[in-house]
Amino acid sequence: MVLHSTEVWFSNANDSMGMVTYGTIVMMFSSNIWQLDFTPRTWVRWMIYLDALAFTIIYAGTCANDLLPDCWQRNSYGLAADLIWSFKDAGKYGYIAYKALSIGGYHMRWPCYAVAVLSLLLYWLLCYQAYGFSMPGCPGQFHSDVPRVVLYGYWTLVDVVATVVVVAKMRSVIVNSSAVGNKDSTVYRIIKMREEIRLLVASVGMLSVTVLSIVGAVDPTVTTLNIWRMVFVYVQLLLVMGSQKVVVGDYGTSSQQANHASGGTSVLGNQGKGMNSANKM
Repeated sequence: MVLHSTEVWFSNANDSMGMVTYGTIVMMFSSNIWQLDFTPRTWVRWMIYLDALAFTIIYAGTCANDLLPDCWQRNSYGLAADLIWSFKDAGKYGYIAYKALSIGGYHMRWPCYAVAVLSLLLYWLLCYQAYGFSMPGCPGQFHSDVPRVVLYGYWTLVDVVATVVVVAKMRSVIVNSSAVGNKDSTVYRIIKMREEIRLLVASVGMLSVTVLSIVGAVDPTVTTLNIWRMVFVYVQLLLVMGSQKVVVGDYGTSSQQANHASGGTSVLGNQGKGMNSANKM
């Protein structure tokens, strides 16, 4: 049995995760990894910026709740934030696919875009199901857990496949590095392995949260703490930190530089009454 005070604490901490996202942006600027382009390598940065924008909309709307007496007005800012989060999640999972392909040595890039587009469409289907703007009560367009389960199942599949690719590559790196006597090559492989571990941790973390979310959607009677945003945002921070590539110097020294491969995650959630977005609150 979960204590009410414990539930309240986790709920409050969960709602404050936007502060971590804002702090991540500060870290990105201080580390000089804030630049953007439209390639999958910087989707992790787009993820952070979009996450901050969506949190800002949610916080502003929450502060203005007293000025928005009708539920359709509250649903409006909730839907606006969720649509932004849908692009953020598309970028996040597209980036996870990109990193898995890059680490695995696959040069094709179309799967990154396919993963992102399908995530976007599934998220929009969930928003269509969850949000309503008619009185009273602003019911959603239809009542079904299928869109949520399909979306979370899809995210789980992407995480599992990416994790398998990374684990297989790590095993190969360990075997090959034992046969290499060059110091620079060994240092490079060790540092590269650290980057792979970061992606692996991020994939496993998101897999765990997604599975718990699916369980909660299938069986609403299961008591779960509101930790979704906490896990999502910190895994998101880990993705950004791991996006800084490490390059081995010419004379046996290692130097760290941020290349253009940055990445991102999504934090979805219900805000206020009548909202039922992809991240269950």
